[in-house]
Amino acid sequence: MTPVTKPACSILYQNKSRDVILIDLPLSISLSQGTLDHPCTHLLHSSAPLESPYPSIEPRSVKAKHKFLSQHGLAQPPFPQDLLIQGLAEIRASYPSTFCSKRIIGLPKPGGHKENPDREDQSGVSGDDLAEPQLEVPDREPDLGVGREEQGLLIPSASVQSNVYEVSRENDLMNRVVGNPSARPLLVHVANPDRKYRIPPCSVFMLSKVGQQEASDFSRAATKIFPELSISAAPGQFDVILLDPPWENKSARRSKTYGTRRKADVDPMQVLREMLGRHMAPEALIACWITNKASVRDAALQTFEAWGVDLVEEWAWLKTTVHGEPICDIDGSVRRPYETVLVGRTADVMGNSASKKSITKRLMVGVPDFHSRKPCLKEIIEPLLRDRTDYRALEIFARNLTAGWWSWGDEVLKYNWEGCWASASAQDSRDLEVGMEDGHEPQDAGDSVE
Repeated sequence: MTPVTKPACSILYQNKSRDVILIDLPLSISLSQGTLDHPCTHLLHSSAPLESPYPSIEPRSVKAKHKFLSQHGLAQPPFPQDLLIQGLAEIRASYPSTFCSKRIIGLPKPGGHKENPDREDQSGVSGDDLAEPQLEVPDREPDLGVGREEQGLLIPSASVQSNVYEVSRENDLMNRVVGNPSARPLLVHVANPDRKYRIPPCSVFMLSKVGQQEASDFSRAATKIFPELSISAAPGQFDVILLDPPWENKSARRSKTYGTRRKADVDPMQVLREMLGRHMAPEALIACWITNKASVRDAALQTFEAWGVDLVEEWAWLKTTVHGEPICDIDGSVRRPYETVLVGRTADVMGNSASKKSITKRLMVGVPDFHSRKPCLKEIIEPLLRDRTDYRALEIFARNLTAGWWSWGDEVLKYNWEGCWASASAQDSRDLEVGMEDGHEPQDAGDSVE
């Protein structure tokens, strides 16, 4: 695909060593939808930013804390507390403003009206949870096979009228690779039900579960679209692979908004462990979100080892209020205010390992948004690449598309539904740089260690 460039920056603060970063979460996703030539002109609907930390739910006594840990197991080794505290202090001293830009609060319902984030229906699920349309991706039918793939992987320019591509049903977008080869954004209009999805320039997606058959389809498609060698990658290989696996997590189960894996399901990470390694270019950067559960960290590191990936960096995304306070206790045993990204690299073309004597630590700070929505890491990853203007990137278990990247998972269009976006004039864009909206608390209340 044609390389793309971001039009602006969602990083509100960054020190010279780039190991302390303040990032605006909704803005990072908005900017990832466009390029320098065709920047995104819409704003992402978000939850209201948190004004004060959540009440503590920590055990009140040492005995209660030990009982909790004995029942639920120890959390993974915490991110160094001194780095969290020092990083926050550095940002406060250098960035004397609120920790996020002004937001468009709430999500409209698929019918068009805006949903009150406080309202609950009779099922007890908040309006936020019901806002975007729920795409139920069916299991892939065996008869789809190569034949369906060969019908066309990319949307042909000749079929697009006024940058709008028409499809009859949402199923036409599922269990196959779809791409926008144009340098312009594209609107896909689904006739039944009547919905529209925004497809960023030069982006490719596969709206499917991550299973054995889907993995086979993906591998064939990647080789077909990338049949040639690039400056750094062989056919079908990527220079960047970002994963946000559906790890089992108690806080995610409670939210009802995040698809964690059930015991009866096929383990998508086992599928990826067996096939993804051959799609990694030499010196590829592999980044994987993990929860604060020790067993999850172990599983991720074992998967890195199976891929021949060496751990070289560890990032923490520390969630704060608009005033820079952690949303819960930094050293909590029940819940911690940060999530972790393990970052590794594959060996070079000569087979030399990327392992280092010490692991680089980076701190990302940001005000959280709707539950399970994470910042787009494109702006943080690109400076770490050999050539940030010409690379191939893939995000697995993505919840939104990114210009110039591949995205794979059963929620890849979640935040590309047109209803998630509000149009912004030039004046609106300037206004977004200051001020805060009064509103309701965000859904993301930290990561449980259970």
